[in-house]
Amino acid sequence: MVRWKTFLLSCSTLFILSGCGGISYIGYNQKQLLLQLDNNQLILHGALLAQKRDNFSSLFLSQNIIQLDTGETVVFEDARTDLTYEFDPMITRIVKIVFEAASISTVYARNNLFAYQVYLDDGRLLNVLAQQSDTQDLKLVYGMSTTHLNSMLRELDPNALGAYEKRVVKLPRSQHAILTKWDVRKVHFVPLVVPIGRFMGPF
Repeated sequence: MVRWKTFLLSCSTLFILSGCGGISYIGYNQKQLLLQLDNNQLILHGALLAQKRDNFSSLFLSQNIIQLDTGETVVFEDARTDLTYEFDPMITRIVKIVFEAASISTVYARNNLFAYQVYLDDGRLLNVLAQQSDTQDLKLVYGMSTTHLNSMLRELDPNALGAYEKRVVKLPRSQHAILTKWDVRKVHFVPLVVPIGRFMGPF
């Protein structure tokens, strides 16, 4: 009940703040996947099939395998840093590293909401949404068909052009659906997160 109230409060807060400037948001409450871009909201209903949590000391990761009402299996990942750390400022770089991608194509970008077609190292193609509310969090949703990804983008932004490549990965309803490869080396030595202030410099 507390989690559900928190989710509704987040939705209400976003709605109020959306009048103050461009925002984006992705969240999941074990029943609904919420996406927001400016004043436009999209809610997808989906059941939680499995959840995995990892702690990398300076980064906390939750990975949720979801079966949407459409029948698709998607993964929602919520990565948050320790209070004294923040993510590398280049979100596209982070996505490329955690998927160990051969290459990555940016399909859409607005107000810290990004859509990618990620070419995995085995040649498969994966549709990915990525979003940051601030430098200390990162949300990922992946596994949608290209038709569904484009529909989602146009619900959020009628002017979105969308992706073109249709032959993409269809995720299984198992732990094998998780395709990111977070590990200690990536988090601390690449690094994906750094102490707050490292990227600050004279203006």
